[in-house]
Amino acid sequence: MLLSNYLGMRERYRYFERHNIPFVPVSKWTPLGHLKQLLFLRISFGDWFKNIYADPRISGSKLAGFFVFQTPALMLRDPELMRLVLIKQFNSFLNRYEAADAQHDAMGALTLPLAKYQQWRESRWSMSQLFTSGRMKQRMYPLLQQVLQDLELHLERRMAGQTARVLPLSEMCQLYTTDVTGQLFYSWNVGGLRLGHSPLRHQAKQLFAPHWRKVLDFMCIFFLPQWTRLLRAKVFSKSYMNYMRQLVQQPRGEQTQADLIAQLQQLQRSRPSKHYTQHSDFIASQAAIILLAGFETSSALLGFTLYELAKQPVLQQRLRRELQSAFGASGTLSYEQATTLPYLKMVCLEALRLYPAAAFINRECTADCSLQPHHDFVIPAGMPAYISILGLQRDEQFWPKPLLFDPERFAPEHLHSIEPMTYIPFGAGPHGCIGSRLGLLQLKLGVAHILRSHRVEICGETVPEIRFNPKTFMLESLDELYLRFCRDSN
Repeated sequence: MLLSNYLGMRERYRYFERHNIPFVPVSKWTPLGHLKQLLFLRISFGDWFKNIYADPRISGSKLAGFFVFQTPALMLRDPELMRLVLIKQFNSFLNRYEAADAQHDAMGALTLPLAKYQQWRESRWSMSQLFTSGRMKQRMYPLLQQVLQDLELHLERRMAGQTARVLPLSEMCQLYTTDVTGQLFYSWNVGGLRLGHSPLRHQAKQLFAPHWRKVLDFMCIFFLPQWTRLLRAKVFSKSYMNYMRQLVQQPRGEQTQADLIAQLQQLQRSRPSKHYTQHSDFIASQAAIILLAGFETSSALLGFTLYELAKQPVLQQRLRRELQSAFGASGTLSYEQATTLPYLKMVCLEALRLYPAAAFINRECTADCSLQPHHDFVIPAGMPAYISILGLQRDEQFWPKPLLFDPERFAPEHLHSIEPMTYIPFGAGPHGCIGSRLGLLQLKLGVAHILRSHRVEICGETVPEIRFNPKTFMLESLDELYLRFCRDSN
């Protein structure tokens, strides 16, 4: 029996050798493929995919093979191949590989990231109406100003009358992003920054709290989607699902007619023939995923940006001079200023290079696709193709001194030197992040309003380098980030 299993795995693991594709070798004795470190939570998702991308044994290759358990998977390493999969041949890569079981986990299966193409197309169209330029300027920006005022007052309270104080970043950043989510998408003035605690933050933290069943469910959904029904894997916990159902069912007044919930209610009314939009959990599913997307990525990114600026006081001072000039005596930035301040934009784009909102992405091949003229291989239907955005954006082939935080990379005179498809922090193509512009705006404003009257410095409690948490899906620091906040004298 043991010999039979070994011979079977050995034959499966010869897949890329038979097809003359470079690959990362794997032990013939393990049924886990290359997943061992990841499954035992010894490495973060971002680092794991980056390590495969950067494996010296596949250096110079446009693509390479590896194994998700015993399923052959591709790691794309060439920008033109990435463009082909994400954009040019989108009709052959309609879905992400991960999936939830629609029968036992309807709320998970209905979410925008996990919905299959027909459902995804309808939901994407409706939700994209929330992120138009006009809507961001006319409706979202005034609401953001309310949260930003709370952010400044929160920081003042944390300073407790002192001119300098060491503070942790995670709580403040998380309260900021969950307050933004509540205001913009649920028409709910959560008040987390004012009160020091937030029910939205609490729900998100509870969902991400490590637990063996959550780990099993997530690994199944992401790497063994065909087993989700058998294992009854669920994206959200029962308590989180119930919370979101109650949230979207709350009475809604006239002032809420333009938020996420109202937009999806309109979709239900305009698409009565679409069975999935009429599902009782359809609106709750989208509301649930919006909170998680903002909680984990946006809050961590704000902390990473402040951390990098604290390590380089000369860059920080240049940014603060720009901000002080722009703020003037008003204490606020106009929408046009927030979107066009040049050095603020450069700083935030560089932060997104080092810490992309999506550390990796994947696509499932839904129809056999030739890689000609880039490679003599036809990707078979069902095979997943991965892109390590973290690896790509830290690749010295495309980014000299890739670990150095250098906003000058995005100076107008240097933009022409950035090779297309080597900077995709929110993904690319039709499946690219729907909220990318809002995410960038939220980051800019958070940085601007924190640094308007304070500078940040490293201190004895500041970690020398960021290690990514192996127990979270997106990029998050394993260690709390502490910085010294110094208030400007009036």
